[in-house]
Amino acid sequence: MEIVLLLFSALLTTVVALECEFCSSSTGNTCSGHYEICQSSDSRCRVTLTETTLGNIRSAVLEKSCGSVYNCTHPPSLTTNGYQVRVSTVCCDTDHCNIGTVNLSPVNDTLNGESCPSCFARDSDQCEMQTVVNCTGEEHKCVYFTVSRYRGSTITMAGCASESVTASQGKAAFRGLMVEMANYNEHNGAGSLRPGPVIMSLVIITAIFT
Repeated sequence: MEIVLLLFSALLTTVVALECEFCSSSTGNTCSGHYEICQSSDSRCRVTLTETTLGNIRSAVLEKSCGSVYNCTHPPSLTTNGYQVRVSTVCCDTDHCNIGTVNLSPVNDTLNGESCPSCFARDSDQCEMQTVVNCTGEEHKCVYFTVSRYRGSTITMAGCASESVTASQGKAAFRGLMVEMANYNEHNGAGSLRPGPVIMSLVIITAIFT
C-alpha cells in the first residue's frame, strides 16, 4: 500500500507541474523559444521586461520563464545617480500561458517621498556619496554595494532599492555577466550609509560593464 501511495504521489506531482515558455529578446516586445517544466518552487509562468539605464545608455531585455509568486509580486527596482533598473512583470498559472505578445503594465515611477544618498564609481571599490536621489514606487531602502565582473572591472554604487533588491542583497537588480558583490549595506531612508562587511556571491548582470 505504501508503494502504491508513493507512486500515486509522484504521478500527481508530474501531472500538476507547470510548463512555461523560455526565451529572451533585446530587440522586440515578444520572443518565442522552447518549453520547460517548472521547478516545484515556481508556480507561475512569467514575462519580464528589464530596462536598465547606465548614464545616457538605455537597454531593455524581454524574457519568458518560470517564476515564483514572490518574483511576480516583487519586481526589482534600483535608482542611483549613475545606474537605474526597472522591471515590469506579468504572471499566469496555466501551461504555456506566457506565449505570444503579452501586455506589460507600466513601471511605477511615481516619487514616493523618500530619498537616499547616492554615488556611482567605475573601477573602484568605494564611492563618495555627495548627492541624493529621490526614490520611486516601492523603493523604500537605501543601499550601498560593490559589483565586480569576474576577473574584470569593478563598480560601486549607492541609492534607492525595492524589497526584492534588498532581500537578495543586490542580486535581483542585475542580469547578464557573472560577477561578485561586496560591501553590501542598507538602511531605511536618507542619512549616513557606510560600506558594510564584505559579502561575496555570484550574480547576473547586463550592460553595466559594456
